[in-house]
Order: sequence, then C-alpha cells, then structure tokens
Amino acid sequence: MKAYLIARVSTEDQKDALPAQVHRLLDYAKRQSFTYELIEFQESAYKGNRSEFRNIIARIPLNKGLIAVVLDKVDRLTRDSGAEEVRYLKKLCEAGSIELHFPSDNLTITKDSPATDKMRLGLNGVLAQYYSDAISDNVRRRLDQKLRDGEWIGQAPFGYKNVDLDNGKKWVEKDLLKAEAVLAAYQWYGSGNYSLKLIKQKIQEEYGFVLGISQLDLILKNPFYMGEMRVKGKLYPHKYDRIITEDLYEKAETVRQGYAIKPMQYAGLPYAYRSLITCEDCGCKVTFEKKKSQYVYGHCTQYRRKHGAAYVPEDEFTKQLLEVFKSIAMPQNAYEEVTTTLTQEHEAKMQTKAEAISRLDAEIEKYSKRIERIYDDYIDDLITKETYERKHQEFLKAQKKLDRERTTFELIHDEQFDAASHLLRLSRNAPNIFKKANFEQKRALVNMVLSNLRLKGNLLRWELKKPYDTMALCAVSGNWLRGLDSNQRPRR
Repeated sequence: MKAYLIARVSTEDQKDALPAQVHRLLDYAKRQSFTYELIEFQESAYKGNRSEFRNIIARIPLNKGLIAVVLDKVDRLTRDSGAEEVRYLKKLCEAGSIELHFPSDNLTITKDSPATDKMRLGLNGVLAQYYSDAISDNVRRRLDQKLRDGEWIGQAPFGYKNVDLDNGKKWVEKDLLKAEAVLAAYQWYGSGNYSLKLIKQKIQEEYGFVLGISQLDLILKNPFYMGEMRVKGKLYPHKYDRIITEDLYEKAETVRQGYAIKPMQYAGLPYAYRSLITCEDCGCKVTFEKKKSQYVYGHCTQYRRKHGAAYVPEDEFTKQLLEVFKSIAMPQNAYEEVTTTLTQEHEAKMQTKAEAISRLDAEIEKYSKRIERIYDDYIDDLITKETYERKHQEFLKAQKKLDRERTTFELIHDEQFDAASHLLRLSRNAPNIFKKANFEQKRALVNMVLSNLRLKGNLLRWELKKPYDTMALCAVSGNWLRGLDSNQRPRR
C-alpha cells in the first residue's frame, strides 16, 4: 500500500521534535511494508494557516488504489477538529479511499472501524483543541505576569521608545524631545486655558511634531506618563521613568471631566453576569440593577428600541446556569472508567518513551566507545592524524544527533493526558464549583464553558464551547467512551 508519512510541527520552537516524529513514522512504515513518501513541514493549525497541509491532501485523489495517511499522533492531524481538511479526510476514509494511521496513539481509522475507534479519534481531536486553547491561556498568563512585574508588552507610547539593554532585556526609556512635548501638553491642558486644537498647534511650532487631535487626546488620557499601564481597563504600575506627576495627570483629568457626561449610577458595580448577556430581540446588552436596596434584576437596556423587556431576577439567571453545569457533570462510575482508560493509554505512551530513551542511550554509549577506541589507535600510531580527526568528527556528529533525539524524547510529556484529567475533574464537580463560586469566579466559569449567551424573555440561551458540548452529549447518552460523534454541538 502507498502511504504519505506526514511529520509536522506548529512552531519554530518545536522543530527539534521533527527527527523523533520522522523516526517513528519510518519505523512504522517499515513494519507495515508501505511504499511511502515522507513529507516534513512546519505549519500552525491553530491560526488557520494550513496551506502546506492542504496541498498534500489535494494530491491524495490523484492516486489509484487505497492510500494510507500516516501522522504520528491525532493532534498532528489538527488541533481544529472542525477544519475543512479534516472533514475532507474523514469523508475519504468513510468512502474507503484512504486509511488514517496514528502510530503513537496505536489507532487506525478505516471505513470499517468500530465506533470505539471513531470515538477515540473524536475525543483526541477535542482534547488537542483544548490543549491548543490551554497554550493560548498560558501565553496570556505569561503576559499578565509581565504586567504584574511592571513590564510593558507592546510598542512604547509617544514620548518613550523601545530599546534593547546590554543584557538582552527589552526596556522602555524616554525619548527626550518627545517627552518634553508630552509634559508641555499636560501643563497646557491642565491649566484649563488651551483647547486640544491650540495645543496641537503649539507642539508643532515649538517641538516639530505633527499630532492629530485624536492622537493628542489619547496622550492626555494615558496614565503611562504618570507611572501606570492601562491594559484592557486594568491599571498596572510600571518600572519606567515618569514624564509627569500624578497631580498633573489629575489636573488634566479634572479639566476633561468638566466637559464629560456623568457616569451612570450603577456603572461598574460587581454583578456576576454584567456585560455577559445579550438581548436576543434587539442585540443590546443586558444590564443589572438593584431594586429596594436588596433585589438584583437583569434587563435589556432597550437602547435601540422599546420592546417590553422583562426584568429577570439575578437568582433566576444563576438557577438556569446551574443547570448548564449539571449537564456536563460526569457520574462517579463514568469518571472512574474514563480515568482508568486514559491512565492505561498514558502508561503505554510513557513505556514507549522509556524504551526509546533506553535504545538511544545504548547508541550514544556505542559512539562514546568508538571515540575512545580511535583515540587509543591514534596514540598507538595505528591510524593517522587525518583519519583520527575525520572519524572523530563523524562519530561526534552522529552522537550529537542521537543526543538531540534523546532530549526530544526526554521532554515528551503527555499533554493530552493532563488536559483530559483537568477536564474530568471539572466535569465531575462542575455544579458544586459553580454554586460555591463568588461573583468573579462565576463570571470566569461562564466565560470558560459558554458562548453567545442570550436572553429571550426570561429564558437564557447559549452555546456550549468545546469540549463541554461533547461532555453534555455524553451525559445525556450515559456513554462516555463509545459511539459519540464529537462534532455535535447542543444549543438551547
């Protein structure tokens, strides 16, 4: 059978993992007696950039007879289980044109595959998507930590410049002339005697910088100049030199507020579902307010048009949302069964890893002995210096290649096992977690599990995010291991 062996990584940092993938694919092809074509490339599935993968798939129908498409693991096929290419491959598989082989997952999908294998393919795809989302979350957490450490994460604002320090660290420092212009702009505006148009003109005349009115307005609202970074509405103290004092910033703010519309009485109050829900009738946001100093109600703002929007108690929202978390809850017996299956698969993968490392250790030791032996031969004048240096470089190069492969295996961690374990724990305890959560935690849980949250009358409607939609279907069927099509998505 002809086979396409596809070795793929998503980022530059993962390129060192390609040799290990290639080794496993070639070993598998040899054991299966495939006539193969090996294809290696770097391309991210997460951002939708899949041109190389798409080109490979386009070649498959050009072949006659059954074709094997071989990838190391399911997540090498895609971390976007809804991708057009994946759906196309599944159709070819169902039609009997191709087989999908995933050696490291010990999984082969054919048109005659049982429901259990198809379920494993779907579940692995969902978990791979979850892991990609988790990576994105980790990036955000790293950026959040930089902000908490007082480090700016983007282009420096006007008045500053981005620089590289001698130790390689990124830094932000004053651009002296621009910083003087910013200070002058705040002083003029804070006096209350200058309009934005006049300040724009004076900066151009005295400093030579041409600023737009909107750019100048943003400068005069930016707390960065007095020592704080504003990111998505939150303020973080930074480590860089200040251009203005807090008093000068507040003076400018006072002048601006003299022309501003006063904020609504209830803006910014800590209601659990504020800004999360949209009215299905008109598309406006659902706002929350307190009645009789104790009862909280949510209702459409009716900003676009009046349509008799209902006032719904906040407790009613909580009651309906609690049913969502009950819908993804996993019973104890199912939790134990799935956990056992995942643990067994994880242990098998770790055993394969240990065997690979042991094999590589033996190969590395073999080359170490060869290097020692040719050195002894050189000392004993059994070989020439040229032969020694040539052989030494040859053996050392081979040893370094094996060392890189060993490092790749050593760093292998079963991310899907960790992701699945986390999801299982959440699913088992979801209702209790939601009931005990404070308002901030409730907001986080709702954002994590639901999307497109809408209010129709006094009823909430939503869509479950992946993989929670799959969990809800499993809960309905009572079948957590077999026969589920992971592409189904429940809606209210």
